Amino acid sequence: MGIKAVIWDLDGTLIHFKIDFIRARRKVISILRKFGAPRKILSIKNKFTDTIEMAKNFFYEKGYDKEEINKIIQEANRAIINVEREAALQATLINGIKQVLDFIKANGLKQAIFTYNTRENAELSLKKANIIEYFEIIVGRDSISNPKPHPEHLLYICKKLNVKPHKIVVIGDSGRDIEAGIKVGAYTLGLKTLVPEAFRDHYFYKANKIIEIGEIPSKLIKAIQDLM
Repeated sequence: MGIKAVIWDLDGTLIHFKIDFIRARRKVISILRKFGAPRKILSIKNKFTDTIEMAKNFFYEKGYDKEEINKIIQEANRAIINVEREAALQATLINGIKQVLDFIKANGLKQAIFTYNTRENAELSLKKANIIEYFEIIVGRDSISNPKPHPEHLLYICKKLNVKPHKIVVIGDSGRDIEAGIKVGAYTLGLKTLVPEAFRDHYFYKANKIIEIGEIPSKLIKAIQDLM
């Protein structure tokens, strides 16, 4: 295949998943309720991005001023970022990942991060785990208009790295990681780490290869080596 780059997810793939999404969602719901969003459109089961979007539509329909809506959304986003920052400060590396990063670096392949976290918090996690120097580019949800699983997230990285999408390997632990890779025509590796099974929708199981946490680093290195 002759791959040129490896694009990694962050939380749950390189570092242990410690973001308290339930707490983040509760904070978002509390803020949106404070400004008048009805309970019926706010569910703890929904992604915070979906909840914010539904609330935004409600506010527009009710005639809220655009500037006022932006302030509400900014307050909700700050609450999410603060929860993510707390997790970033506790970042610990998944066993065996350092050997994989060293192998990739030794073989001259480019490496990048595409994460649903913010860029700032992602960098904080990588510094805490002492692996930030391995990555040429780190792209968070705040770096692009359409984060994963939208193809823009990976296509942006490919453009910055000057590599074709079919020459990259995407490694992640969730359905949206694998879905993004499939959409751009990349080779995909699913890592079954310790994240909740709910994050592994049917797209996760469409990965070209699935590797268990106990198979890192050996089988992950072998899978990458076979594509070089």
